[in-house]
Amino acid sequence: MTKYDVIVVGGGPAGSTAARRAAQKDLHVLVLDKAEFPRVKPCGGAMRQYGVDSLDFKIDEVIQRRTYGPRFFSPSGLEIDLTVDEPDGVMFMRDDFDHLLLKKASEAGAEVREGSAVTKVSEDQTGLTVTTKDGEEFRGKYVVGADGINSVVAKSLGFYGGWSGNSAAVAIELEAEVGEATVRRICGVPHDKEGMAFHIYFGPVPYGYLWCFPKRSILSFGAGCDQSRIKAIRPLFMKWFEDFKKQHDIDPEIVSDTAARLPYSGAVKTTVKGRAILVGDAAGFANPFSGEGIYMAIRAGIHAAPALGRAVKSDDPTYLRDYEKAWKAELESDLKVGRDVAKLMFKSEKNMETILQLGHKDDYIRETMYLMISGKESYKVLKNRLTKRILMKHPRAGLSLYI
Repeated sequence: MTKYDVIVVGGGPAGSTAARRAAQKDLHVLVLDKAEFPRVKPCGGAMRQYGVDSLDFKIDEVIQRRTYGPRFFSPSGLEIDLTVDEPDGVMFMRDDFDHLLLKKASEAGAEVREGSAVTKVSEDQTGLTVTTKDGEEFRGKYVVGADGINSVVAKSLGFYGGWSGNSAAVAIELEAEVGEATVRRICGVPHDKEGMAFHIYFGPVPYGYLWCFPKRSILSFGAGCDQSRIKAIRPLFMKWFEDFKKQHDIDPEIVSDTAARLPYSGAVKTTVKGRAILVGDAAGFANPFSGEGIYMAIRAGIHAAPALGRAVKSDDPTYLRDYEKAWKAELESDLKVGRDVAKLMFKSEKNMETILQLGHKDDYIRETMYLMISGKESYKVLKNRLTKRILMKHPRAGLSLYI
């Protein structure tokens, strides 16, 4: 049996990034994924520029649109335009993006096996054995669990048993072919004929939001909310979607209709256990407010590689703790504050309307909202700035948020 330095279970952004960076450190890396790539992935397909800049290769071939920020829509229908003069993010189809990342991992030297569903991971003193649905067994010194919210790695090795209550969100998404001219008509910005704004709608679903994300000739529509708050998200989403089609006079062709759960940080008490680490959705790396997880997945993969390299070269699994220290230093604060922001914003339709009304009439609040969505400053700093402004300039509205 071939023994690998690192076995990565899951070939999404977190797993592919960890595999590529580990292979670049001359580690013998295997990636196992249950799917054959390219594969459909429920996701809006948006990433802030910071995530793009974190990659050590160009992704121009998969970028469908460059974005200039969001437009928010309040429960009453009020539009809050948060677009800026320069592009600050990108849109892509997840099947194209993930396939590119996996190919880049292979180019760096990682061995990739698609269509290999992992069913069990077991650990002993010298390494781990990974078993697939077909009965194949692979031996590795270390394992990276990058296999999503239903992580087999996490469950096999006792990281956690599942995601209950408000520890996860549920999301549905439709990809709709509407044509390039319609995409520009609905989401275009005046700064650039090819540039776009992405739209976020608050109110139609409780404890969450809906979106309309522009691709080349496709609009991605979706809805997400806390899984503990609603049992019938689809009827609410479809009612909103029908209203949207009438409002914008479109009759789109539905290309895909998918659903998924998204994790929130907090359910995972540790991302390091023995000779294994968790990254991406398996580790709960999704912002509780925005639902964004791709750039966090990439950053986690980047942080994982140095720790894996030290652990392999010294044959000492305690070096994996360096990974946890690194991701916490960068991401933990935003994850925690994101949960606080989500609790306040999504508390009620009244809160959503109040906050967005304030953003509409107060330039300072509107700018802070943009910075929060764009990731240009820490959530902690921006939350404090926003709270102070609301309580000082709009005390009555601010106090109403907590009643």
